[in-house]
Amino acid sequence: MHLTDEWLAYEKQLGARPKISGTWQEIRTAYNGLSKVIGSKLPPPDLSLLVQDIKISGHVSVRIYTPTQAYPRRALPLGVYAHGGGFIAGSVDASFEDYTCRYISLNTPCILVSVDFRLAPEYPVPAQVQDVVEAFQWAYGNCEGLGGDKSKCFLIGASVGGGLALAAAHRLIESGMQSSFVGIVALAPITLHPEHVPDEFKDDFVAYSENADGPLIDRAAMYNFNAQNGCDEMKDDPYVFPALHTGKAQLPPVYISTCGADPLRDDGTVVYLALQKLGIKSTLKNYHGLPHFFWIFPEIQEGDNFRADTVDGIHFVLG
Repeated sequence: MHLTDEWLAYEKQLGARPKISGTWQEIRTAYNGLSKVIGSKLPPPDLSLLVQDIKISGHVSVRIYTPTQAYPRRALPLGVYAHGGGFIAGSVDASFEDYTCRYISLNTPCILVSVDFRLAPEYPVPAQVQDVVEAFQWAYGNCEGLGGDKSKCFLIGASVGGGLALAAAHRLIESGMQSSFVGIVALAPITLHPEHVPDEFKDDFVAYSENADGPLIDRAAMYNFNAQNGCDEMKDDPYVFPALHTGKAQLPPVYISTCGADPLRDDGTVVYLALQKLGIKSTLKNYHGLPHFFWIFPEIQEGDNFRADTVDGIHFVLG
């Protein structure tokens, strides 16, 4: 497993390689603590961005980002964003998620609707898929009122949120809403259970062995997540693990990013290869030598390139 000099220098600064472990309660507490630490290092927010929190149902809230300098001069693309956290942690309030959403909204520019979906294990998977679908349906139904262009809606997410974006897309297509979105942006997505990999993917699904000791998220961490979030019981479900879905030929353009030192790297790789085989407009950007979610750490300058590339990825799927 290769790690960049920049990442190794950061580990040296920390004095150890960061790892995620523990019960879901401990992981959630650590995640919230990390959010506070990172938040203290981030620059102040751009005041030209309007940010609103809205409860859209009894169990789903969203945070809406509107770049006021671009709107209301023209209707903007509208994206629905799903955060990371392995189904058991994370929220729209996480400092690094909020920072990413602000960047995307300002620099695309677009209206971005970030979904505060329910968490496992209190709400077992795939409740989160339904929450993202519900948020997209709400955002699409209110698109013009939010300042969005109905012909330029897209789904986007990071880590488990990247898988949720893909899964929600399949749900929307099956419900007759195929024309409601024009693209998907999946950032380091989770798309397969490591103990349920179809033969067609096995030759390309090697990151769990190559990156078994990866920083932050390693092989043991993913097995721990899956044991606690309900995914072990859903390992063959194509909405929890969308690489298994047989309807990929109906997907719109897809942008996928992966992290080279991540056991989840090939979750993105196999989806990209499947889309290419089907002739779906798609592209894959891999960040060699960097671990899962590396872009959240302000010390890692490659995160700036990642965010800029993500905006380029949004433009790619919008056409």
